[in-house]
Amino acid sequence: MSIEEVRNKLIELYLCVKVRKSEDIKNITPEFISNEKKGLKNIPLIDIINYIQNSIDILVEMKSLEKYEEKMEKEQEYKNYINKEDPQDPNGLKLYEGMLIQAEKKIRGHIRVSNIFY
Repeated sequence: MSIEEVRNKLIELYLCVKVRKSEDIKNITPEFISNEKKGLKNIPLIDIINYIQNSIDILVEMKSLEKYEEKMEKEQEYKNYINKEDPQDPNGLKLYEGMLIQAEKKIRGHIRVSNIFY
């Protein structure tokens, strides 16, 4: 494989992982991609590799943030569930079960932390 083929493959890879704005994605045409490829032809390979690495870092960070936000939403739903009295559960069994789950979660967290230090 020649250096030019490697360059072309790296440029294609970069364009696949490049983080774009929503409005930019809507306006992508084959001509737009072709112009981007032409613009990247004169850039050193190490810079293209760095662009790829930075784009992947951004994508991983975005995914991590998305997972964190989902986790926070679930925790908020759980807190809302625990703090709410259910008219269909006059004895409070669901509320009690939620409290047990919360206590178990704290204990498991403590066990994990304790195991790290031993």
